[in-house]
Amino acid sequence: MIVSFELLGYCLLLGAIYLILVDLFWGWLESKAPLFGRFPRELIEPKTIGLFVSSFIIEFVFLVLLPAVVYGWFYIIIPFSGVRGGIAVALFLVMFGMLPLSILLLFRIRIPVVYVLFQLLGLTIKVSGVLVIIGYLYSL
Repeated sequence: MIVSFELLGYCLLLGAIYLILVDLFWGWLESKAPLFGRFPRELIEPKTIGLFVSSFIIEFVFLVLLPAVVYGWFYIIIPFSGVRGGIAVALFLVMFGMLPLSILLLFRIRIPVVYVLFQLLGLTIKVSGVLVIIGYLYSL
């Protein structure tokens, strides 16, 4: 299979733009919601540009780069394509990747459920949006 590097570049660019916009909005929403009320102050990392950049790089690699490359290799054999394919892959990632780990962490560590649900919702929105973009671009 030959991967189109031009299409991959568009996926990476649009996925990065979407991720930055959602990260900025989610950071603003996090500052307005009382999510850290039950956390000890010494456990909360202050919001800095370094934290934003490092979080963006990690999210870009795992939510944009890897899914775009894998989708580019396998989109021919995926039984559904386009936006539906992106949503299906996103739901698969959430249900079998993020959700079990979050539930296990809640059983083991006393993290407020509201914070975990807020983070899960944010990751679901991010991965769904990015994979819808990737699926749409590969359907053109």
